[in-house]
Amino acid sequence: MQTRKLLGSLLAPALVSAALAVPATAVAPDGAPSASERSTARTAGKRVNQVDVEQRGSGYTVTWAAPGRHKVYASKRPGNPSKSGRLVGTSKWGAVHVKGLTANKRWYFEVAPVKQVKRAKKKRKDVKGVIASTHHLGLDSTSNTRDLGGFRTVDGKTVKWGVLFRGDAVTAPTARDVKVLKGMRLTRSADFRADTEIAKDGANQYDASVKQMAVPLLDDSTTALSDAIQAVIRDGDPAVAEELLGDGKAEEIAATGPAKMMRRPAVRDSFGRILKVLAKKKGAPLIFNCTAGKDRTGVFAAVVLRVLGVPEKPLLADYELSNKYRAAYNDRTYQYLESVGVDADLLRPLMEQSGANLANMFRAIEEDYGTFDKFVKKGLGLDKKTVKRLKANLLVSSME
Repeated sequence: MQTRKLLGSLLAPALVSAALAVPATAVAPDGAPSASERSTARTAGKRVNQVDVEQRGSGYTVTWAAPGRHKVYASKRPGNPSKSGRLVGTSKWGAVHVKGLTANKRWYFEVAPVKQVKRAKKKRKDVKGVIASTHHLGLDSTSNTRDLGGFRTVDGKTVKWGVLFRGDAVTAPTARDVKVLKGMRLTRSADFRADTEIAKDGANQYDASVKQMAVPLLDDSTTALSDAIQAVIRDGDPAVAEELLGDGKAEEIAATGPAKMMRRPAVRDSFGRILKVLAKKKGAPLIFNCTAGKDRTGVFAAVVLRVLGVPEKPLLADYELSNKYRAAYNDRTYQYLESVGVDADLLRPLMEQSGANLANMFRAIEEDYGTFDKFVKKGLGLDKKTVKRLKANLLVSSME
């Protein structure tokens, strides 16, 4: 039977959400500036060991866990807020509420003990406090665009803020979005969508200065299965939907999807290509996307962070964050499916992310290559020098 033959191939679950004929544009549940968004940065030692940034509307609350008086700086540039920005508060209670920052800009905060600031100024050196921001960008036109800064590596370093972003396609940015994106100083983008997706939804609308790379990750079999599911949803045929996705088929597709993706040479070559770009002198800031920003994008985010030395557990949690940011879109999709007679639970495993599916991918990599390091070399084609340059570009020591 044709549907069963199609199920023998890998479905890129992102295509399911991209293919759904759901009326109206998806709106992010936490996409507006009024949403609450928290990000954490940690350092070792007795200085600031944790910084949380929470946004509500145009205001921010910056909190930390460390004794003594601390200064908080804010800047539109991520590298050194205490130098490029301005002082926005001082507190010995571990919290500062910041208001009055421009709403259509992305803000980064640096927290440092007052004594450390005085010593740095006396020696005319950088303060080297802890830098943090919100992961979610809060764009009006997307639901799942995030900054990958702040993740800690196993050797105590931190992924730099403002250099690596993941997201869904930015095809219709608002005027505010355009200003936020311009302020991110992007130099490159990588679009994982197929030509058919771009033709349907439009190209990414970044500034003309951004070098856009087309890196389609789908093959003919995944596109064929997506088309079949799209037809089922469009026609509202419960029997065919059950045949295609029932009896655990959808769960199996979701569970094996990331692993099958990484076992395709074309995908590994594409990922290696982007990583080599990031290792170049001006390879970042870079943003990468697919249609929904959750499957192809989620897999690459996990791979690049793992290459940088971030342990597996936080990557699984980050993979599942798409469920939070796409909740409103998913709920509307489920309502639509029920309205045309299709059991929404059949699509749920493909619409929502499970960290277990990403863990399956890492186990498959270990099965195929023995260790992740060997996968980096043989699977992604990265030598030690390239990995070293990549880490130099995207990581910062815990006290910088």
